Amino acid sequence: MDLKLEASKRSVLGRHVRRLRAEGRVPGVVYGHKEATEAVALDGGEFRKVYAKAGRTHLVDLVLDGGRPEKVLIKEVQKHPRHDGPQHVDLYRIDLKEKLQLEVPITIVGEAPPVKQGDADLLISLHAIRVECLPNDIPESIEVDVSGLLEIDDAVRVHDLQFPESVTVLTGPEEMIVKVQAHRVVEEPVAEEEGVEGEAAEGEGEGEGEGAEAEAAEGAEES
Repeated sequence: MDLKLEASKRSVLGRHVRRLRAEGRVPGVVYGHKEATEAVALDGGEFRKVYAKAGRTHLVDLVLDGGRPEKVLIKEVQKHPRHDGPQHVDLYRIDLKEKLQLEVPITIVGEAPPVKQGDADLLISLHAIRVECLPNDIPESIEVDVSGLLEIDDAVRVHDLQFPESVTVLTGPEEMIVKVQAHRVVEEPVAEEEGVEGEAAEGEGEGEGEGAEAEAAEGAEES
């Protein structure tokens, strides 16, 4: 799967990038391999389509101002807590001959029998595994099959997984990924004794309206 992003260099920085976003473009930077960091702008719609397929593990061909494509990874995508769409993007240049370290997302497949029967819950403790490998050997995701978890407290740990020889796992082998956990028992609240209603009557209504939180301030704009 070949993915391509087109970008242009930008001189608009700081708070002025709001104008780019209003035009449907996304500000970002390209960096890595001792080359100067470059401020760029990307088409918002195109970026969302590519990011949906590439995530942070698939190589993307970046074409800057119509020049020669260079391989990059989408390193970071910043989002606004209230506005839809990416607010800023970090793209990392890679060398196909140089190993790199990154987080590979975990995908849960199958269904544990105790969970299927309604006797337990599936507790997911780990959502990604850190690995080191060459760019062309990056797994798109790591599948964890839970259909073999037959009993309560059965679990899958990092050392239970199989990885290609070209991939070095950096996450600790004893780290638990997923576990079959018994349903939690919710205790019923103990009824209060009679005769205490009047004690609190005098204080009812105190503090009403106090402590209202102000709306969160706008986050600082990315350069």
